[in-house]
Amino acid sequence: MALKMKAGMKQGTCKGACTCCGAKAARVSRKAVTVRASSYHSNWRTQSVAVVQNNGSNGNGANALVPKQMAQAARPLPAQPIARPTPGDLNNRYASVLKHFPSALGVDDFIARVEVALCYFGFTGDNTIAVTNLCRDEVTAVLKDKIETVWGGSFNVNGLGGVITCGVTGFKAGLSHAPVCSGTGRERYVFFSFPHIGIDEVGDVGAISRPGRAKKSCACGALAKCLNEVKADGLGRSFAIPGVHDDEDPEYSILKARMMNKMKEEGLNVDDNFGLADITKAAERTISADLEKLISKAVDTSKADYAVVTGVQIHNWARNLDDPNSYSMEFVAPASVYAVVNGVATHLDLSQIPQVTPRMLNLLAGSSMGNSPSGSQDYDAAASYTGGASSTLQQIPSSYLFQRLVSKPRASFLTAGNGHGN
Repeated sequence: MALKMKAGMKQGTCKGACTCCGAKAARVSRKAVTVRASSYHSNWRTQSVAVVQNNGSNGNGANALVPKQMAQAARPLPAQPIARPTPGDLNNRYASVLKHFPSALGVDDFIARVEVALCYFGFTGDNTIAVTNLCRDEVTAVLKDKIETVWGGSFNVNGLGGVITCGVTGFKAGLSHAPVCSGTGRERYVFFSFPHIGIDEVGDVGAISRPGRAKKSCACGALAKCLNEVKADGLGRSFAIPGVHDDEDPEYSILKARMMNKMKEEGLNVDDNFGLADITKAAERTISADLEKLISKAVDTSKADYAVVTGVQIHNWARNLDDPNSYSMEFVAPASVYAVVNGVATHLDLSQIPQVTPRMLNLLAGSSMGNSPSGSQDYDAAASYTGGASSTLQQIPSSYLFQRLVSKPRASFLTAGNGHGN
């Protein structure tokens, strides 16, 4: 099937790459195949993977900016993943994440690939508003900073566990803030939606350390509570009537009701082996379905183009944030990435986008970690790169986590004796 795509930019209209402002359209073909996005869960969504190849040129005789078919980018995997990683071995820690989420990418690698993929379809930080849906937990700010470094300030529809409760009115409010293309009057939106989970440096699922707290914490706490209740009560008793919620606990009751209904609909077997990683994947599917329903009611594709990026945010943090030799990392396991331009959806496989070099990733990581609320840094953003000359694994400095999450330098906690135990 042929897909019309406009290449280049008409002077005096949009900033950045724009598919709506070219004088002439390039002709591209789209070859799609259906594949399983990943193999780690039988109910993880399938998606069409678009492989786009150039079949022509733009009006100026130059080749249109169309990515060719690409080999899957290499990941820095160890030959034999171990069951319990050594904290200082970043590759083995990555393997412990891949055990539960085989599509996981380092957060900076993920953001770079998304930017490259969506730029081809005309979405840039200059002409697009990002709508972010993350859990209310402050630890999700790391991913939010990464998104906003590329896309600018985002409209946030965060909810407990990632549940979306703002409704159609809330969505339309955010979309009304989007830049407008001066040439066509069209708007562009990118929707990012991620529940989250902790998998700490030794591979404990659900575990995360927090600045200023000595004891181990949990992420996501709301999904952990949901898991415990459904295991105690069963899916049958947990089944809820859509639209009914607890006035004193609205977001959690809505999250649980939607989760349980979706899990029952999918026929999931919630047995002793069903764990926090499994319910987090179920949360992604539930929340993504809610997101797509709201998009269908809030977005007018005759006036706007949009993209959707969903998955799971993974915190692979050090157990002891005070240890200067410890490393914290962030990952994202993509689930679905697609762009809808002029009403035509194209599903994308990020593994077919080549990774940028470690040096470039290091620059991107440092840039995003400059978004400190106080505007100052007691950490070396340029030192974020720790994975070796060929690695895409990036450190999240503890000093950044302290300053970003509690607005205080890490040194002030050490002086006050607020340590972090195991």
